[in-house]
Amino acid sequence: MKSLSISIAAMAGALLLLFVGIPSSARVIDGVVATVDEEPITLSEVREAVSEAMNVPAGDADTWLREESDPSRIVKWIEPLIESLLVRKALSGTGASVDNQAVEGAIASVRKSNNMSETDFNQALAREGIAPAAYRKRIRWQMERGNIVRARKMKEVTVTEDEVKAYFQEQAERFREGTEVRFETLLIPVPDDGGEPGEKTIRVRLAAQRAVDLMRSGNSTKETASLLKESYPGVRLLDADFLKADELAAELARELHKLRTGETSAPFFSAEGARFVRLLERRGGTLTDFSTLKETLTEELTDRRSEKAYADLMNELKKSAAIDIRL
Repeated sequence: MKSLSISIAAMAGALLLLFVGIPSSARVIDGVVATVDEEPITLSEVREAVSEAMNVPAGDADTWLREESDPSRIVKWIEPLIESLLVRKALSGTGASVDNQAVEGAIASVRKSNNMSETDFNQALAREGIAPAAYRKRIRWQMERGNIVRARKMKEVTVTEDEVKAYFQEQAERFREGTEVRFETLLIPVPDDGGEPGEKTIRVRLAAQRAVDLMRSGNSTKETASLLKESYPGVRLLDADFLKADELAAELARELHKLRTGETSAPFFSAEGARFVRLLERRGGTLTDFSTLKETLTEELTDRRSEKAYADLMNELKKSAAIDIRL
């Protein structure tokens, strides 16, 4: 029976470079931090993942990885790479693997739907701070996740019209036009201490992840703000009285629209830092007719079921794989 084993030691200085005799076409192993059924995940892959996710130079990501004293934080960056490898192994031989041509076709479709040339599209990515190569990786991963869920869990994600109607009724407060909302915002500001931009970005992102972990553990936004202040000065919890939802900034209105009363958003980022919003109350407004939302709600409910199906599938794949994390 295959097993999951994790052996963690303190990470000090550079990892030992491993030089092995492999063909030039194979991946160069520059320090193995994990294996999945003996397939390696390297330090450079983790560094690249941190750099792309946090939108910081590879050098800043490398510095953080080498200075981080808590191995569990590094493990969180390794886990998505493990999942990616498991998915690609599971797709291999099924005819549902995602090749470069499929990725380019998907990107071309995005450009076409937005009426953009390749140059315009790349410029738009640059304004968002996203490198074309990183965007291609994101598209590939979205396609791979979708393919594996459809291949293994199709029945679990298929929704009927009656289920969509029930979902609409359950979520009805979200679909009232002209509502007023009362909410609170947890702000994690970019530190104003003269540090390097990349370092500041990493600190904000790590603080946001810490906030997510605290709230998942049952802490309220108030308790989370208090605990974060111990290590990250400047964190603020802001209350807002009733405001019209359609008069809010687009990004804030979008996040609040996703929430039911009492729910808290995922973190979202701007030049100011990271924010979470918690919807305290929604009042007034007129309920939108179901027929106008049917297509959107079908997609939303399918996405929610797909997330659960993917999580269940990951548990199954991890149980049947030999995974060894070596920090």
